[in-house]
Amino acid sequence: MDKLARRWLAAAGGAVLFLLAACGDDLPAGVDGDLTNDWGALGEPIAFAPGSEECHARPYQPVAPLTEYEPVECDEPHLVQTVHVGSFDDDAFDDDAFDEGEAGLAAPPDADSTAHRTAFSVCEEHAAEFLGADHRHGRLWLGVALPAEAAWEGGARWFRCDVMEVSSVYGEPVERTGSLAGSLGGDDADPELRLGCYQVEVDDGAVAAMDPVSCDEPHDAEFVGVYRADGGDYPDPSDDSAEDQVYEGCREQVAGYVDVPVDDDLVFRTGTVADWMSESDWQGGDRGFRCYLWLPEEELTESLAGAGEDALPVQTE
Repeated sequence: MDKLARRWLAAAGGAVLFLLAACGDDLPAGVDGDLTNDWGALGEPIAFAPGSEECHARPYQPVAPLTEYEPVECDEPHLVQTVHVGSFDDDAFDDDAFDEGEAGLAAPPDADSTAHRTAFSVCEEHAAEFLGADHRHGRLWLGVALPAEAAWEGGARWFRCDVMEVSSVYGEPVERTGSLAGSLGGDDADPELRLGCYQVEVDDGAVAAMDPVSCDEPHDAEFVGVYRADGGDYPDPSDDSAEDQVYEGCREQVAGYVDVPVDDDLVFRTGTVADWMSESDWQGGDRGFRCYLWLPEEELTESLAGAGEDALPVQTE
């Protein structure tokens, strides 16, 4: 309503008051001459919060301003799906979830803050429930999106858990149609999305590429699970001790996947490949390394899931 209309209503209200006052005691039955005493109190303003399980044509952004909130139907082309909307007011965010000086939430938490890492952990849990498995079991990437500072100042305390399909692990975003619900587990699992078997390409002693193939076709590597590292400093892949720790964790994932013992012989049964997250993703809360068994001298034509010791013998030469 424009200013002119509001002024007219204000003037009209004044005229009514004048007329009613002029009537004195001759008011109609049920009219007391007070135009405001029966109005209910205005409720507390409620800050906007985005919807969960919505899809977005725009690419992922770490800050999601209201001006760009334009969800689309998930059967339309999109880049991002929100799988959960959490709140920094939830019980998970007690005093220990905030860095010194951060309590009170005067502004959205920094991407490398304890609060952001806690939000990522919450998102991991809800994403796994929504997808049917850890998002790292597929060609998916998970990010936390926060409200803009202006929205935060207005009381917004939400965070979005956004998932994107990517062309390869840590590859470029892929435009897709259809919801990701159940896409990594159960009857609706998408075999094209789940990680499986690979043929590894090596260049100068290092893994240069991993080409996905059907597990009944010749291959030498297979996804086996996720090794979760403890917190602390980023395990730089150029640091031998950090690299050894990650590969040891991945070998244990191989053992659980193939069903072989975790013992001193394990290192002689299999090679491993680990996908390293970026340092910024690590600081933001990602602690999961995708792990693959790798037998560069073998030509496998089936999955080794649950295959046992005969399928992964100790190599003595």
